[in-house]
Amino acid sequence: MSVKMNQHTNLSAKNFLFLLVLLLIVNGVGLFHPIFNIDSALYACISKYIVNSNDIIHLIVYDKDWLDKPHFPFWVCALSMKLFGINSFAYKLPSFLFFCLGLYYTYQIAVRQYNKQVAQWSVLLTGTALHIILSNNDVRAEAILIGVLMGAAYYTYLLFEKGSLKNIVLASLFTAFAIMTKGIFILIIIYSALIGHALLNQKVKCLIKKRWAITLLLTSVFIAPELIALYIQFDMHPEKIIFDTQNVSGIQFFLWDSQFGRFFNSGPIKGNGDPFFFLHTLLWAFAPWALIGYFTLFKEIKAGLGQQEKEYYNLFGFVVIFILFSLSSFQLPHYTNIIFPFLSIITAREIVNSRSSKLSQQIIQYSTITYSLLFAILLLLIEFVYFDRFSSLGGLLLSIIAAVIFYLVYFKDGIQRYALQAVITTCIFGFYIHQVFYKDVLTYQGSIEAAEYINTHHKGRKTILLAKSWLMEFYNEQPTSYLYNWERIKQLSPHERPLIYCYEDQLEEIEEMNMEYTISKTFKAFHITILNAEFLQKKTRKDALHTFYLIDLQTPKNLSHHVSK
Repeated sequence: MSVKMNQHTNLSAKNFLFLLVLLLIVNGVGLFHPIFNIDSALYACISKYIVNSNDIIHLIVYDKDWLDKPHFPFWVCALSMKLFGINSFAYKLPSFLFFCLGLYYTYQIAVRQYNKQVAQWSVLLTGTALHIILSNNDVRAEAILIGVLMGAAYYTYLLFEKGSLKNIVLASLFTAFAIMTKGIFILIIIYSALIGHALLNQKVKCLIKKRWAITLLLTSVFIAPELIALYIQFDMHPEKIIFDTQNVSGIQFFLWDSQFGRFFNSGPIKGNGDPFFFLHTLLWAFAPWALIGYFTLFKEIKAGLGQQEKEYYNLFGFVVIFILFSLSSFQLPHYTNIIFPFLSIITAREIVNSRSSKLSQQIIQYSTITYSLLFAILLLLIEFVYFDRFSSLGGLLLSIIAAVIFYLVYFKDGIQRYALQAVITTCIFGFYIHQVFYKDVLTYQGSIEAAEYINTHHKGRKTILLAKSWLMEFYNEQPTSYLYNWERIKQLSPHERPLIYCYEDQLEEIEEMNMEYTISKTFKAFHITILNAEFLQKKTRKDALHTFYLIDLQTPKNLSHHVSK
C-alpha cells in the first residue's frame, strides 16, 4: 500500500530510538510498584495459587472454584513467579513483555502494509495512548492480549498474502493464545480485519482456500489445553455449584456465555451498556491521539469504501469490534486497549501523509497542543488539590512540558513537531502519574501494609479473611483462608487460634461468639481503582478512608489499638 513520504514527518533512526526508549521506560516503571486492588490483585492471587499448589488446572478464588477468565494469563504469570518469586514484579513482568511484543508486531504490520515511517509512528502512538500507559501499571489481561493478538493479526495478514506452513502454524498458535487469554470473540477482531480487507479489494478468492480451514483446525487443536482444563474442573463435576447453580459447563461458558452471553446480557455475568460509552471513553483512553483518530476514521468512511489496492485491514480490525463493544451490555474502559494498535496504524498513516491536506495538519496541530496543555493542567491540579502543595519534581516536569511545547512549536518546522511534542509530553505526564501520583495513592491500600505487618510480627500464623481482600491474600506470606467455623476455632487452644482480618462492622460477629481478642492493629485504606472527589482532596481524604482491623484471638480482650494510615 502506498503512502506519500513527507520529509516533515520523517523520524530519524536516532530520534525514533530515543522516543521508543522513553515510552518503554514510562510503560515499565509500574513493574516496581505494588499491585492495584480488585482485578490486578485477583489475577495475582490466582497465579499465586497455581505456583503454591502446582495445580495448573483449577482456578480458585475465595477458596472456591472460579469460572470467568481463561487460563493463559495465569499460566504465564505463574511461570514468571516460579522464576522470580511471588511478588509484584514477577506478576507484572509478563504483561510488560507481551506489551513489547505487541509493539513489535504493530511495527511489522505497518511496515508490511506501508513503510518504515508509518511503522515507527504506529509504535509511538500505541505506546503513548494514555490508557495503555495506565494499564501497564494497573495490570490485567489486556497487555498480554495485545501481544498475542497483534502476533495473530500479523501472521494472518501474511497468510492472506502467502499460504506457507510457517504462516499457518504461527497464525494458528497466536490466535489460540489470544483465545486462551480473553475468549473466542478474539476471532471476530482477526477475521473481520481479514474479510473486510479481502472483500473491499475484491480478493474473495483468497478466502476460499484450504489454508483457512487448516488454520481454524490447528487453532482448535492449540486451544485444547484450555478446553481440557475447563472439562476437568467443571464439566466432570456437575455437582459443583457455580453461579448459584449446578450442571455448569466450563466449556460452554468459555465458548459462549463468557463473551456472547455478556453481549446479549443472557449469561450469568450481566451489565448495563451505553452505546456512546466507548465514543467518549476513547477521548481520554486514546489521548493524545483520539481526535486525530476520529478524524481519520471519518475521512476514511467519507471518502468511500471499495477502492481497490487499498489497505482496509486495520480499519475493519478496529471498527467492527468497536461497534460490537458499543452495543454490548457489559462495558469497561480497558476493553478497547487491545484494538488501539489498529487505530494507531490508521492514525499514523494520516500523520505521515498529512502534507497533502491542510485540514489534517490543523487537526494534528490543534489536537496535540490541546492534549498537551490538558496534561499540564492536570499535573497542576494534582499538585495543588491532591498534594496541597507544589513539589520540586512537579515543577521540573511541568517546566519540561512547557519547554518541549515551546521549542518544538516555535523552533522546528513541519507537522512532525506537533506529533513529537505530543509523544514527549504524554511520556512526561505518564511518568508523573506513575512515579508521583500513583506512587502516593498506592500507599492507601491498607491490606498491603497489613500483610507486611503479619509477615514481620506473626510469622507462621494463619489469617482468616472476614474482609475479603485479594491484596492481603497475595502479599501475606503466611497461610490465609476465607473459610472458617467459629465453633471449631473456639475449640482450639489460644496459641493455635488464627488472626482475623475484618471491617469494623464485622467485629460484632466475633463479639457474638464470646471470644476474647485483641485489636492487634488497624489499617486505613481506600478503593483506589475508583477515585472520588473526597479522596482526591487532601483536606477531606481522611473522611474517605475505611478501616481494616487485625484481630488476635490469642490474647485477652483489649480495646486499645494502634492506628496507621
